[in-house]
Amino acid sequence: MEESKMTELINDYIDGYLSGELKVYVEKHIEEDKEWKATYEKYAELNELMNNDKELEAPASLRKDFQQFLDHEIENQTKVVPMNVGLNNKRRYQIAAAVAILAVGYILGISMNKGNTDEIDQLRNEMAATKALVLNSLDDQSASSRLGAVNASYSMEAMDDDIVQAFVKTLNTDENINVRLAALEALSRYADKENVRKALIESLSTQDKPAVQIVLINLLVQLKEKRAIEPLKKLTEDEENMEAVRDEANYGIFKLS
Repeated sequence: MEESKMTELINDYIDGYLSGELKVYVEKHIEEDKEWKATYEKYAELNELMNNDKELEAPASLRKDFQQFLDHEIENQTKVVPMNVGLNNKRRYQIAAAVAILAVGYILGISMNKGNTDEIDQLRNEMAATKALVLNSLDDQSASSRLGAVNASYSMEAMDDDIVQAFVKTLNTDENINVRLAALEALSRYADKENVRKALIESLSTQDKPAVQIVLINLLVQLKEKRAIEPLKKLTEDEENMEAVRDEANYGIFKLS
């Protein structure tokens, strides 16, 4: 196996993203292969150092007088965590989402004492600002900012075509597996929409992250999406895919047939 793939799988294992056969596969190689074990120990130590580092700080561009309120929001905010994402990232997601919400409130100068008409206009403006914030932040170099953008979308009542396309692109191309999983979770909330289902099916043919492939397969099985059978067959026939992914695809075909 290529070193880059081995490193990716080990990092996913350390962060708790793997399950089932894929997790067993990695554990077996760490136990039996000296190279895998050495790589695992190196990244496990690095992960521990990172977890003991200081908490992610809010962007410097945010006004200082928001800091106290930001801390309060982080403490009391309802937790929304993408499926299969490690528990160590919860607080980072909360911070990013809180920053996004505060930024929208600051831009719009939200007031709760206006009449119904103003409230409707305010809501529309807020949704437009949130959409702009989500789309802009998805291109940010920081993975934490991109995660915050996905979580900020949970405050939107609907996901329009622009957001769907942006999340599909993120699902298929983002370099960070956490961001991909978060985008997949967000898209799954709108799986009743035809364009979302179609995008999820098409992602089977472009997805190159084993952990995301397995989560995506399970989602399509849950949705009873029979159109996924043909792409799943191609996954089973491609020997470049990991054995655990091919096994999951075979199981998906069985469940959908």
